[in-house]
Amino acid sequence: MWKLYFKFIKLKPGRVVTALFGEIDFSADNIGIEIKALYEGGFPYLEITKSGKSELYGNETTMEKDLTNAKPKRAKKIKSNF
Repeated sequence: MWKLYFKFIKLKPGRVVTALFGEIDFSADNIGIEIKALYEGGFPYLEITKSGKSELYGNETTMEKDLTNAKPKRAKKIKSNF
């Protein structure tokens, strides 16, 4: 059911230890919608789907609103004398 609302990205689906819920097996279909808290907390391996946006938040997520105004930061280059 959770796969209708979220996509698992950047890793192969399997067991991942989270700070909020402990170990979660993302290859299972029976994960509850409580993982919404992981997404809202910035969990890097969850991406919300279109149906997840409309079902859980209406049209636009609060996470999306925050990221649209964010500017990327450039890393400083380190000069070496070699």
